[in-house]
Amino acid sequence: MARSRREPTIKDIAKAAGVSVSTVSHVLNEYGDISEDTEQRVREVMKELNYHPSALARRLVRKRSYILQLLLFSVEGLKHPFFYEVICGISAETEKTGYDLVLSIKDVRDRRWRDSLKRCYESRSEGILVMGTLPGPEVLEEIESSQMPALFIDIPYEGPRATYVTSDNVGGAMTATKHLISLGHSSIGLICGHLTSSISKQRLLGYRQALEKNGIPFDAGLVRLGDFTEEGARQVAAELLDDYPNMTAVFAGSDLMAIGAMKAIREAGLRIPDDIAVIGFDDIESARYVRPALTTVKQEGEVMGKKAARELLRLIRYPDRKPCKQVLPTELVIRESCGGRKVYHEGGGAEGALGV
Repeated sequence: MARSRREPTIKDIAKAAGVSVSTVSHVLNEYGDISEDTEQRVREVMKELNYHPSALARRLVRKRSYILQLLLFSVEGLKHPFFYEVICGISAETEKTGYDLVLSIKDVRDRRWRDSLKRCYESRSEGILVMGTLPGPEVLEEIESSQMPALFIDIPYEGPRATYVTSDNVGGAMTATKHLISLGHSSIGLICGHLTSSISKQRLLGYRQALEKNGIPFDAGLVRLGDFTEEGARQVAAELLDDYPNMTAVFAGSDLMAIGAMKAIREAGLRIPDDIAVIGFDDIESARYVRPALTTVKQEGEVMGKKAARELLRLIRYPDRKPCKQVLPTELVIRESCGGRKVYHEGGGAEGALGV
């Protein structure tokens, strides 16, 4: 009977590389005190001998978990494409730095979110990222009391060891509304997600400011809540069409809701953009494939995720560092759903608009 092949040890690596066991240990634990040539030689030997260091042992030696927790509060889980884009950015950044990312998804109506935080503490996660619509302010209080480094995405919160990354939601909403006004629209419906969401409040504010700056009275009846879902937006868009037959444009606070509004408009026998113009927010991939292609406010989900992960890792590595919030710019992407021919070029942004 053939003997099973013995797994190589750290002593085998040291002997083959012509260095001490201590040198190999320092390379494995990334102490940074080994010359570049020696480290490269050690790593080449590890590869040749097919040596895989124990992640658990590495964590025990360095008293680190190398775990980050991502807590997402969402009614529909990961179904919203923008969440997926952000998570791709977070994952790409954590992978480069050797951290594991643990994702926990909670329905915003589920009061058992403390269980997820408890597991986060028990696993000795080094930091936490929070995204979505919080079920209440007690989430912020709980995380702050833990003194764990925290990064909030699209949730404007700052603390001694916490900060946030978001897009310019007010400015983006102003740009979208002003674009519709420039095309001659004055009766503009707004479909928000839900007003417990900070981004919904900010996009409502941008919408109001654009109306006011152009001398158009704000009508609260033109504002409806679509719950950030396609079906929710379809229902409230149908209500808007019934209640405001003279409405000529709809600004939806997400592309998913814009697509739902487009369904309602077609079901009412109306044409886009001839009868009703539609504009969204996010620039998810499907925005360019719906017909007519959706004019929208672009925010960089993957970039947001990468910046969030980088800032959280800085807070972990430098405990005395002051947290730094980041507000990312948005861009108007003009396609066909507001009228005129497509003037958006991939990678080049919008060049202008033609009236309906």
